[in-house]
Amino acid sequence: MVRVIPLRLDNEVLRFVDMLIDLGVYSSRSEALRDLIKIGIEEYRWMTRVYEAIEKLFKLEDEELRRKVERLINVIDLSQLI
Repeated sequence: MVRVIPLRLDNEVLRFVDMLIDLGVYSSRSEALRDLIKIGIEEYRWMTRVYEAIEKLFKLEDEELRRKVERLINVIDLSQLI
């Protein structure tokens, strides 16, 4: 699905987009911006993998902490029995 969104650009960015149109790289601002945004997203796609890896690490840390707390509780319970 394609959606239309309002977008504010500074003059420098707009001049660059217009230059690409004047050079014949793109036929319209919409086409240029759509393509440039896609290129930018692809450049940062690696961040998704880093983010997912960090989430996994936090989950592992949480699980390890929970196991340590459970072991500590068990030790405390055993010591109270002695």
